[in-house]
Amino acid sequence: MPVAHSLRGPAPPRRAVSRQLGALLTAEAISMLGSRITFVAVPWLILVTTDSALLAGVAGFAEMLPYVLSGLIGGPIVDRVGPRPTAVTADAASVLAVAGIPLIAYCEGVSFGALLVLIALAGALRGFGDAAKRALLPRTIAAAGLSTERGTAMYDGTCRASTLVGLPLAGVLIATLGPAVVLLFDALSFAVSALIIGALVRVGHADAAARAESKQQGYADALRDGFRYVRGDRLIVGVMAMLFATNLFDQAFATVFVPVWVRDGPHGPAALGVIGTAFGLGAVAGNLLYTVLAPRLPRRRTFGICFFLGGPAQLLALALTDRVWVVLTTAAIAGALMSTVNPILMASVYRRIPTHLHGRVISVLIAVSWAGIPFGGIVGGWATDVLGLHTAALLAAIGYLAVTVSPFLFPAWQELDETPHPERNKAVATV
Repeated sequence: MPVAHSLRGPAPPRRAVSRQLGALLTAEAISMLGSRITFVAVPWLILVTTDSALLAGVAGFAEMLPYVLSGLIGGPIVDRVGPRPTAVTADAASVLAVAGIPLIAYCEGVSFGALLVLIALAGALRGFGDAAKRALLPRTIAAAGLSTERGTAMYDGTCRASTLVGLPLAGVLIATLGPAVVLLFDALSFAVSALIIGALVRVGHADAAARAESKQQGYADALRDGFRYVRGDRLIVGVMAMLFATNLFDQAFATVFVPVWVRDGPHGPAALGVIGTAFGLGAVAGNLLYTVLAPRLPRRRTFGICFFLGGPAQLLALALTDRVWVVLTTAAIAGALMSTVNPILMASVYRRIPTHLHGRVISVLIAVSWAGIPFGGIVGGWATDVLGLHTAALLAAIGYLAVTVSPFLFPAWQELDETPHPERNKAVATV
């Protein structure tokens, strides 16, 4: 993958850019740690104050819909300004938005709607920043001289480790300090992330040619280019369709099913992160193993089997048993299986997209793939209130199984095992 367009001046020594990759992963780990705390704290705050699973889902909708939309509309801006300055600016602004949530929560007489507005703003800024960081990642990996598979596996392992630490930490902090106070930890994590990327990461600036092309083309044309590229790639279309559905089910599980399971059980809010901890332990172990074995494994078969078995496993556990040890064991196994999914998808997608189109194409891919997330909490909350937790989880598991069989049925998924030639990327980019 070309690197020259993402650098200013002479290329830095390889050791320097390797340190920059380490800095990016560190910043992402810290930011992700804070986001995992918020991921638990916000729905729990709504659930315990309103006693409504549906309103907890509405809070998730208020965060994730702006997250998806901002990531989409921000793609051309990322390509024009550059992913590095965009990521720094978005993280710095997120400090104020996230810190405002507990301040509003502590003010008497503030309506639930006002709280949702601030949650939505925080989601929009995080979506903008995440789109920039995902466009920055492949450039940093390439500059460090790593293979795409190994670099994306390292990134996914970093995210998994943050989840492993963040979810149980969230449960402990919520139990001791309350959900409003712990949101300040997320605000602090954004500040640290912005400082690290701003001070230590040097790749990811927009070069003069990219800025000139963007200005000449215009924002709307650049956004259309992203959709045009995606429409012409059968594999990316298949990825988006499947992830739309599975992300909806995953969101219902995380923001509604798990909090209701904890509320109805004897363990208290400290148990909010226990399923995530088990999943994280399995995911970290699976990621370490996959990082070693990745070059020797068939991508499509590995992806299909692991997604089909690991994706719906936790939903089935909640639906079919109340035994905690079964739920936790299933979560650990699911984590190990699912640790292969993101590295395979990210490596395949990054290889298919020309560097100068990363921002706009990745933003379209993420926006469509994540479009189911805002509705996952609402659908899951409604199903739980009407049908009960076990029935709602079982229906979600059945839907998950139906969707994840697609890599075995449709020929487009065979392209996961292919390495597109650079000339193919240029041809598709000009369609």
